[in-house]
Amino acid sequence: MTRLSFALAALLACLAAPAAAAPERVVSINLCADIVAADLAAPGTLKSVFRLGRDPEDSPAAALIAHLPPNDGRIEDVLPFAPDLVLAHEWTSPFTLDLLARMGIPFVLVRDARSFDDIRANIRLVAAALHREPEGEALIARFDGEMAAARRNAEEGPAAILYQDLGSAVTPGSILGRILAHTGFRNVIESDNPVGLVYPGIEGVIELRPALFALGVYRAGAPSQASALLAHPALRLYLERHAHEVRLPARDWTCSTRYVARTAAQLAAAYDEMTGGDGAATHSGAIPAKAGIHSTTHVRVASDAGARSVP
Repeated sequence: MTRLSFALAALLACLAAPAAAAPERVVSINLCADIVAADLAAPGTLKSVFRLGRDPEDSPAAALIAHLPPNDGRIEDVLPFAPDLVLAHEWTSPFTLDLLARMGIPFVLVRDARSFDDIRANIRLVAAALHREPEGEALIARFDGEMAAARRNAEEGPAAILYQDLGSAVTPGSILGRILAHTGFRNVIESDNPVGLVYPGIEGVIELRPALFALGVYRAGAPSQASALLAHPALRLYLERHAHEVRLPARDWTCSTRYVARTAAQLAAAYDEMTGGDGAATHSGAIPAKAGIHSTTHVRVASDAGARSVP
């Protein structure tokens, strides 16, 4: 058989082969995969999700999957469901992924999203694995529409900081930093790093003179050492006298999924309130920044080892 005829025979065999069936027993072993799959999986096909996916404080999609059995992401949690597809994450244990491969169980890895295009790519990835491409494109269209509604164009918008538990502030290249810019704000944090977070002290934050304090709130009403910093007297006094404050539920940007559009909507509303809706900044009471103060003042850069990750 010539090479040409061999290639033709192989092509005809591929065309004659039946298309792979859509998965009917899907198990998700990661919170980020849970959130994407909750929107896309055909009814009855998602059999188990990672335990945090059902927690409304951690997952914006909890209401959609609260009825499903939870798992801890271990291989022994997966096998009882006899899955024909496992949804995992690029940070999922290599040991678990290796065992899945050895047993011939297909799996798909959701990636860490750091941009709006990454969010779209994850939707398309999971939609293709579930054979739900039209639903995926509809979800992307919904996300794009919500983000377009939240866009605010400003050459020099109000100075802002997005400050979270443990005193972390988001950098311009992070997904939250991109959302600040998308909604018309100027991030007072100018330095960037792969983690997307820096750790300015309270004094450094106040010296930056943000007109908007966007506070990331995780488990509101549950006091912790991590959230105690947000109640610092100096910070509270600055917020009361000199800045606009908006509280953002951390679950909306968990894993950077299409639900970040909720965060964008809140920030866009804050922008409209601060500027009168026409982009012209009104008096906010913010203290003018001191001469020579830049966003790198008293900033401690996060390390990869210190970054909080989701299993």
